Amino acid sequence: MIIKFFTYAITAIAVLALIVTLFINFSPQFGSNPTSKQIEFYQNFSNYKENQFKGLQPTPMMTGEVSTLDYFKTDSNRTPNRDVIPIKIDYSGFSNTQEDNYKIAWLGHSAFIINLGGKKILLDPMLGSHASPLPIPSLKRYNKTLPIDPLEMTNIDFVVLSHDHYDHLDYSTIKKIKENVKTFIVPHGIGNHLIKWNVEKEKIIELNWDENYQVGEVEFVCLPSRHFSGRGPLNKNFTLWSSWAIKSPVAKIYFSGDSGYGNHFKKIGENHGPFDISLLDCGQYNLAWKFVHMFPFEAVLAAKELKTKYFMPIHWGGFTLALHPWDEPVIESIKLAEESGLSYITPGIGEVLTKDTINKSYLKWWEEY
Repeated sequence: MIIKFFTYAITAIAVLALIVTLFINFSPQFGSNPTSKQIEFYQNFSNYKENQFKGLQPTPMMTGEVSTLDYFKTDSNRTPNRDVIPIKIDYSGFSNTQEDNYKIAWLGHSAFIINLGGKKILLDPMLGSHASPLPIPSLKRYNKTLPIDPLEMTNIDFVVLSHDHYDHLDYSTIKKIKENVKTFIVPHGIGNHLIKWNVEKEKIIELNWDENYQVGEVEFVCLPSRHFSGRGPLNKNFTLWSSWAIKSPVAKIYFSGDSGYGNHFKKIGENHGPFDISLLDCGQYNLAWKFVHMFPFEAVLAAKELKTKYFMPIHWGGFTLALHPWDEPVIESIKLAEESGLSYITPGIGEVLTKDTINKSYLKWWEEY
């Protein structure tokens, strides 16, 4: 009887494993892994060992500092008390920017649209409904409406991606915008996801840390971050993760992607700063994963090390991926920034800022929710 039970149990587990494997392999949202030829090429990289990309310093994903029971605690303030209403972007007006000016609009979480002297750039354009491969209710976006319809965004010059996690690289968004994008600039390995989603290979530029790509007067520098990658259970760190410096005569912008605090910020500030704007990961943090996302005090410290004129906390305002109150990142960040004499910006989702309007007083719009 016991033998029969274990036989059934093992068979059930094997069937379940097969179903999961088939689902992952045939569901496009999971993307694609690097080829054997790419893996052979990666062996030449100093940040690639044992068939995985490695960080500059040891970065355990979990610390064990939080009890398992804490994950089941509920907090009424972990999500807004109603749908967040974004400001609608007039894309025609946004596209019309003079060569000596810029426009930047936050699309929620870590997504941005930027017009840098006439060049239109998307950063981590995650405009999907859920930060997951399946529509898990707890990972649903706060706002039902978007500040801009992805199909409206025509003639995009560059899409810059930081890494391949679902809250940054979204299959549904890429499908909608890919025909209207001239160039995708990504860390190594992410191009495979895009190719699987029918993005033309010729449109994709893959870079390693400290490599750059320049078109005219706009330069994109791929830089380290302290994080990890992977879209499935068996491909952790198969692709590279990064932060970005975007340089032009109009402005210098730093985009952290996802990153824990580390010694890379000071080095980036010394080598590439000062920055006019630094968009810094400052949400979805927890002691359990303190090395891969920054707490507010760390984001403020990083902003100062980057020699930042205007600091903006990002990676909040879109999804609940941690246990803290949904608006805690911005509340704590601006409090600490004020105490340290650091200028900050906190625009509403969809609010367009320009070189002339960025130094304004900002409403605490999150208090409405």
